[in-house]
Amino acid sequence: AALCVARSPEGQAAAERVAAAAPLTSEEARQQAQAEKLTLRVAENKTGYFGVHLAKPGQPKPYQAKVRRGGKVVRLGTFATAEEAALCVARSPEGKAAAQKAA
Repeated sequence: AALCVARSPEGQAAAERVAAAAPLTSEEARQQAQAEKLTLRVAENKTGYFGVHLAKPGQPKPYQAKVRRGGKVVRLGTFATAEEAALCVARSPEGKAAAQKAA
């Protein structure tokens, strides 16, 4: 069913809108997290955020967001800022579950 939606004109238009969206600045990502009542989980790594690592230094979207799902690592995407990647992790089911455990 998902493939059918993705192939439809509406699905393709939605994908184009997402692809064309401008990346969030660090401050915008923090504000968006606050507006959505999400926690950007901090970590003691180079990026400072759980589930975020610097995959491609020097590239337009160097930060990668990853979570563990069903015993496998799932890449959620690449982002311009660490905060934007952390927001993606926080929006994931795994990020929401981790935030509830920490609370």
